[in-house]
Amino acid sequence: MTGKRAQETIELTNPLGKTPGEAAAGSRSPLGRRVLRPRNVASLLLALAVLYLVYRELLGLDWSEAWASLREANAGLIALAFAVFYSSYLVRALRWQALLANVGYDRAAGHPVPSTLGLARIMYLAWLANCVTVARLGDVYRGYLLKKEAGVSFAVTLGTVLAERLLDLLVLAAMMGTGVLLVFGESLPTEAAQALTAGLILSAVVIIGLLALRRFRWAFERVLPKRLHAHYLRFQHGAIDSFRRLPLLVAYSVVGWIIEGATLYITAAAVGTPIPVAGALLVALAASLLSTVPITPSGLGFTEASMVLMLGWLGLDAPTAGATTLLFRSINYWSIVVFGLVLYVLGPNGNRSAKERVGTPGVSTKIHKFFTGRS
Repeated sequence: MTGKRAQETIELTNPLGKTPGEAAAGSRSPLGRRVLRPRNVASLLLALAVLYLVYRELLGLDWSEAWASLREANAGLIALAFAVFYSSYLVRALRWQALLANVGYDRAAGHPVPSTLGLARIMYLAWLANCVTVARLGDVYRGYLLKKEAGVSFAVTLGTVLAERLLDLLVLAAMMGTGVLLVFGESLPTEAAQALTAGLILSAVVIIGLLALRRFRWAFERVLPKRLHAHYLRFQHGAIDSFRRLPLLVAYSVVGWIIEGATLYITAAAVGTPIPVAGALLVALAASLLSTVPITPSGLGFTEASMVLMLGWLGLDAPTAGATTLLFRSINYWSIVVFGLVLYVLGPNGNRSAKERVGTPGVSTKIHKFFTGRS
């Protein structure tokens, strides 16, 4: 590694300017202890409290009836729901591949970017991180993994991840608005109308914020330390220039959200209570939005409670809504925790130490240590 490249790596992985010793310092406890940190434990207890209050006190859910519905669920349809849900990772990996290609990172340009399956694996590990932490550390961890495996700029990767999130949000808002109108028509509940209005406002804020990244670069550079200006330019490049071939990116996003709705539709059918296609899409999209609530890991507790209430709007009784919700979250949350941990432990990221993968300790090293507990 040349001196210039080494300096760039130091700045990128250690943006706070700490010495290697300071940056390397920190907990070396295993993953289990990291997950059981007080903040995560508190958020998990909060999630369980919310689930109890909603299911038992508000809805009066009879768990024996919900369990009976789960035991009688169609195993074939459950397997189909799993297959449909996991196909979304290939679609999202294709979209990320397109975003990276838009900013010059693809094999045609001489960059050893992982294959579609390789990118899907990185995304899956990132989703695991989001499922077991309160802060969405997985987005940062995704940038770390891609930098280590393909040498893609950490800042550019974070920019493409931001672009991906913004695409998801804009497409989700548009599809939710359409779903609300199709499901409720003129009898729009007050809560749904408020959610629709909030989605429109949030979409406008997102578009304005994206435009501000480039137009007001001078303002950001005035606030940021000079040594971070180059990183900001790379981040801006990833966030804005990745929006080329917009119709393709929107198409991937729409398909990804349709898969989410299809998973819930099949899950409800497996329990024995089919719901309208538009209703399944609406509830699944709302659940995905609620999973970003930064109070509990992946919105745990709040997402389930809201799903039961929304499924009740579609005519499901409390036990059936509870069984459908539990099965759906077993697919799109708990299976990621279980399979993700297996993939991490058996994969290359679980078998190599942070020192082997990172030349200079820093923020990226700490992110890796979160999962390995190794120094």
